[in-house]
Amino acid sequence: MNGPLESAKHARLLRAGRLASAALFVSQFVLLDIVLSGGGAWAHRPGSLRATLGSIAVWTALLVLARAGRPARVLLAALAATVLVVQAFVHRFVHVPLDVQVAESARHTFSIIRPVLVRMLPAVALATAVVTMIELALLTVARWDAGRRARVVFVLAAFVAIVIGPEPRHSTPDVRAFHALRVLGHDAPRPIAGAVALPPLHSARSETPDVLFILTESVRTVDYVPHGPEATAPASAEATPGRLELDELRSISSYTAVSLSAIITGLSQEGERDDILQAPNLFDFAHAARADVGYYSAQSRETFETKDVRAAVDHFVTLETIAGREVEDEDPEWIGKPLDHMVIDRFIAELPARPHPSMTVLHLYGTHAPYYFEDATAKFRPFERVAGWSGMPKLRNAYRNAIAEQDRQVARAIEAFKAHVGHRPWLIVFTSDHGESFGEHSAIHHGQNLYDEQVRVPGWFAAGDGTLSDDEKRALHDHRRRSVTHLDLLPTMLDALGLLENFSVRSHVERLPGRSLLRPYTPRAPIPVTNCTKMFPCPLNTWGLFAEEHKLVAQVWDAEWRCLGVGGGEHLLPSTDPACVALDEASRRHFPLLPNGTPNRQR
Repeated sequence: MNGPLESAKHARLLRAGRLASAALFVSQFVLLDIVLSGGGAWAHRPGSLRATLGSIAVWTALLVLARAGRPARVLLAALAATVLVVQAFVHRFVHVPLDVQVAESARHTFSIIRPVLVRMLPAVALATAVVTMIELALLTVARWDAGRRARVVFVLAAFVAIVIGPEPRHSTPDVRAFHALRVLGHDAPRPIAGAVALPPLHSARSETPDVLFILTESVRTVDYVPHGPEATAPASAEATPGRLELDELRSISSYTAVSLSAIITGLSQEGERDDILQAPNLFDFAHAARADVGYYSAQSRETFETKDVRAAVDHFVTLETIAGREVEDEDPEWIGKPLDHMVIDRFIAELPARPHPSMTVLHLYGTHAPYYFEDATAKFRPFERVAGWSGMPKLRNAYRNAIAEQDRQVARAIEAFKAHVGHRPWLIVFTSDHGESFGEHSAIHHGQNLYDEQVRVPGWFAAGDGTLSDDEKRALHDHRRRSVTHLDLLPTMLDALGLLENFSVRSHVERLPGRSLLRPYTPRAPIPVTNCTKMFPCPLNTWGLFAEEHKLVAQVWDAEWRCLGVGGGEHLLPSTDPACVALDEASRRHFPLLPNGTPNRQR
């Protein structure tokens, strides 16, 4: 009586077992993805659902095709086992799954990792053999007798899942591993003499934006006014509606050479020069990301501390290029010429031939003394270009006229850049290398100190529609009134390029003291600042430490640190203030001596 019932129950259990085995086989890389990523991160990762469906569809199609016989099942089991084991071993050593970027990095450093791979090979081979047997057992149980129509449907579903799925680098570990094989199909890039060697970098963004980074000279925040009757920079504001301002941005030096090095390397400048000069800079990162890299400057090529920077630049235009000869400092032939206008003409003329994506640094000069502008169109009067204590208001008017003149040229560059980019994503970043003094703290021009008139500088970001996510815009807006420094610009631009979390630059990014302003605010450690380096010694020693709302500064004649609050305007604080005491303690980790040469010890 119970024979047929028992037989039916056994058949149902067998079908359930086969279905469970099939489900486990086709979803194993989704499960691996969840384990390696962490459940929370996996659930919030864009495209996780599409990646899951794609992986399951592909392995279901392969499972259906494997019904051809035992050899097909063995091959499929070996394939799945190899991918599974390789991904597990790679994640064990580098904490990310194998993908095209990891493969690029491995090829780039193959001579270093080759001994490691040789030592790992026996363990990988043994693990693969064991896992292959397990996979084969699953496939044997999971045999699926689907008809021809079903096989065609599953193969088509797999194809559709691949087409509509996320970019392979953001998919499941199996898709990432197969995508990594593409590095075998093209030659490794040849090292560029003088450039920092980086492997080809793959952006995390679906489309890498064109970036225009405008770096001006000697412009301080208080005199950079976008709107109102006293506006000095209205033209660029009109060309960048909706841009996001940084009200409390500070440079970490008041000398161009030191500030420029900090901006492009993202490193504070008190350390060993070899470490700083050998670090990858903005040009190296952009070039490795296959961007067309340009440096267009109204300043001398000698502004850089090293000639090697131009190795990673596809277009290198400086004052010497414009002049057609070597140009000495303070060359009278070039003082008083519209250098910004000339270099922007060159930039605009070359734009149509430049491919996408591009990274351009436009380095201007007209706001440096003696302050270039056309007298006839000067808005701020009376003015005088010659520095003198008795004529400081007139000198400052000349400076403000130069800002206004330069701003009109900046607007021209912005409009040309936006027209060239069209509907592609784009980002424009603007700042000044440092500020300028007009009698404050007994100083004229810059380079003498690290007070706000010489280091608090304007900064803003403008982006095309769709370039930044809503979360990134909110984070950038949240930083508007927070104290940030030039060291935050490189991480932010790397983030905009989709490179900040790239496996191949992880070790470099970990050295950066700055943070991406496209991410939610996080507190940072105090930043050492200095006007003095071994390659750029100071006439007057001055250095210090910047924190969120406070800073320490000292000059050669100071017997101890001066502690200032920067919230609501720079103001002197007593050395007993708790924040000042904490900064004083932190200063000894960076500066063994005070600028006057005495030991930097607790007082």
